[in-house]
Amino acid sequence: MLITGFPTGPGDANCYLVAGGPGAAAIVIDPGDEAVATLEYYFDVNGFVPAAVLLTCGHADHAASAFDLGAGWNIPTYLHPADRSLLAELGDAQPETVIEVHDGDELAVADILVAVDHTPGHTPGSVVYRVVADTDEGPVMAAFTGDTLLDTGLGDGGDQQQQVRSVIEKLMVLENKTVVLPGHGPSTTIGACRRSNQNLQEK
Repeated sequence: MLITGFPTGPGDANCYLVAGGPGAAAIVIDPGDEAVATLEYYFDVNGFVPAAVLLTCGHADHAASAFDLGAGWNIPTYLHPADRSLLAELGDAQPETVIEVHDGDELAVADILVAVDHTPGHTPGSVVYRVVADTDEGPVMAAFTGDTLLDTGLGDGGDQQQQVRSVIEKLMVLENKTVVLPGHGPSTTIGACRRSNQNLQEK
């Protein structure tokens, strides 16, 4: 499995690409502002064929390019229904085809199994997407956490108490080696978050 990411827009929101390998169908996670040109580069270089957009929340910094991707490649966007109102704020730039995701869903997208955890707090419909990647050291889970969990804290805004509950109930139960790929900032692991995430240490 290939996983790569890059920052987008003025807020440096992370956009991720997940694919089974070169020439395979690919998932785009959180395509923010001005993400399309960079995504096209990755599509061309690796022979990726985009299959779907997955949004961890409905905020524009994570979703602004979903319309262009959906229209350009005729692919759907996945989102929790509680964030449809946020997506609507994009106006004409909101994606035309939206498939709802819910807690506990297992999506088979681009020949990749994606688990969905509803983690309300940052927004009512915030979700985490989890995949299992094969590595030289065996299978390792990767969690795309959006603004629910960052390397040293939590995303700003929303209901922080609810957000902490979501993190404790859905993410802190994962193995320490689980890779955290957040909506902003560098990647980390669940184990590192247990030790150093200030919001969790206070609880």
